[in-house]
Amino acid sequence: MKLYTTLTRIALACLCVGIALPAGNAAGQQKTLKELLVGTWLLDSVYEQSQDGKKNDPWGPNVKGMVMFDGTGRFSLQIIAADRSKTASNNPRNPVGQAVAYFGTYTVDEAAKTVTYHIERATFPPWDGIDRTAHIAIDTENELNQTSAPIQDPSLGTMIPHLNLKRAR
Repeated sequence: MKLYTTLTRIALACLCVGIALPAGNAAGQQKTLKELLVGTWLLDSVYEQSQDGKKNDPWGPNVKGMVMFDGTGRFSLQIIAADRSKTASNNPRNPVGQAVAYFGTYTVDEAAKTVTYHIERATFPPWDGIDRTAHIAIDTENELNQTSAPIQDPSLGTMIPHLNLKRAR
């Protein structure tokens, strides 16, 4: 009985100390935008919007893509359309159909809620060595919406890409 009483007092003391201590930094602080961004994101949907507000779906159904951000400031992005010929090329070095990919480093502007991609190499050679900035919104830790910098479409004019991504599980 004496052992039981001693153990009960120790347990109660530990519980009271645990309640009295303030929450630790990890639990008490909100994550930064960069911390929320780190990880692998899978493309859920994508569309482009013209300056007059008209939406365009250049990728077609079943488009796939992903963006990966690591904690040291490196990224990789790929978007590939589904409707591509399986026989148009017999060389994996010559991609077929609609695809865009680029990689490099990134920086986050917490106040402006933007990510700037510092592109080292891209499937679209004019983007090699340039910076592209996108507005980002992370509605939950598993949903990322990105409004990219405008692009010039040869037939449609200036278009703004919108990417909706879900965190990979």
